[in-house]
Amino acid sequence: MRRSSLRHAGAALVWLALLAPGAHAFQAQYGPLTVTYVDPRDRQQLAAVYKAWETAARDLKALGLAPPAKVRIEAAGHAADFAARTGEPVNIAASTRGAVIRTQRLSALAARGLLPTTIRHEAFHTAQPAGLPRWLAEGLARTFSGEAKTDPRTPTGLEGVPDSRLDAELLNRDPTRLNAAYREATIRAARLVRARGWTGALKW
Repeated sequence: MRRSSLRHAGAALVWLALLAPGAHAFQAQYGPLTVTYVDPRDRQQLAAVYKAWETAARDLKALGLAPPAKVRIEAAGHAADFAARTGEPVNIAASTRGAVIRTQRLSALAARGLLPTTIRHEAFHTAQPAGLPRWLAEGLARTFSGEAKTDPRTPTGLEGVPDSRLDAELLNRDPTRLNAAYREATIRAARLVRARGWTGALKW
């Protein structure tokens, strides 16, 4: 990324009111990407967000995909805030609906080494073809983001379940089984990519 573009994006920083009474957040604009965040410390992570987004957009284009013309990233102020906004468990890093990506606090993701892969994962979801089954969408997103590289090489316990059951496991959001479901979805998606290439996998 050119340093000049980063400086330009960093200048587009303003205050805005959130829906919650008395709550405020910062907003930053970077090309088609709008980032809002509550914790002012998250400003230090904007450069990493922009870099991850630019790289993801370039790699998506190479796959014949493109994010929406305008995308909004909304970083929560803390884990409970994220859960309230998304309805997701507090251990989930982010959630995407359409062109809106809601994440945990950016600084918290960065401290855990999850910020770049989270942005890539959610960028994939904004650009994925319509109609992908959930297991394939999640598996491809984790393959695209690179987060699967740190998965343990141990059985998931879900090897024999049909794809529809794997979809149900992902939708149930049971924290005791969710990691295994994500891992199994990734294994199946990566196997499909190896067999058919990304083009074939995306046309599932």
